[in-house]
Amino acid sequence: MEKHTRRFQYSWFGIFQNWLEYSPTTDSTYCFICYLFSDKPNVRNASDDFTVKGFNKWKKVNNGNNFPFLKYIGSSQHKDALIFCGNLLNQKAHIQNFIEKRSVGVLKNRIRMKASVDVIRWLTFQACAFRGNDETAESNNHGNFIELLKLLASYNDDVAKVVLENAPYNSKFTSGDIQKEILSIIASKVRNHVRNEVGDSYFCVMVDEARDEARDEAKREQMAIVIRFIDKDGITRE
Repeated sequence: MEKHTRRFQYSWFGIFQNWLEYSPTTDSTYCFICYLFSDKPNVRNASDDFTVKGFNKWKKVNNGNNFPFLKYIGSSQHKDALIFCGNLLNQKAHIQNFIEKRSVGVLKNRIRMKASVDVIRWLTFQACAFRGNDETAESNNHGNFIELLKLLASYNDDVAKVVLENAPYNSKFTSGDIQKEILSIIASKVRNHVRNEVGDSYFCVMVDEARDEARDEAKREQMAIVIRFIDKDGITRE
């Protein structure tokens, strides 16, 4: 119908293969990527000639550097659409990968925390000291807490992979403050358990205090607190 013989060329698919689409029905070309991301603020102002109406002004296709396809791919809207498309196709950035990575991190934190809690429970039950005099890397004895944690790691590969030197610097769960916090939580649970056992029964509290000047240079007094009560079965408990 036109005086000229110019029309869409199949070879353009090879040149502009990342985005070019052609409709035989409308005899027009479109930018598939800009159409997909046309709702994005940076792409919303893309030319309608390549997103809605389609481009079919074939008389302009031999216009050198002003070839509409070349001008269009140089637009900021088209470049932004390519970035959105690249992000979508980037498998490493998919939300599922982030969820899986976070799940692995949560599991490692739980193993790391459980190891510290178990060590603290054992040391507390045996009335052992936690900290050592020298916990530096050069020390031969890092104290009961660290040494027992090392022992656990030596028998369990899952623990060994996530504790001490294999743990992130900011979540080792081995500092003195963390030990005290875990111990405080355990103490609170013990108090609540004892309180539930006592209930409305009779009870008494016994306190004894002593100071061992020969063994304690600071001459600090040691206090023992004992609660004595009758449980629900009528048995005396301490």
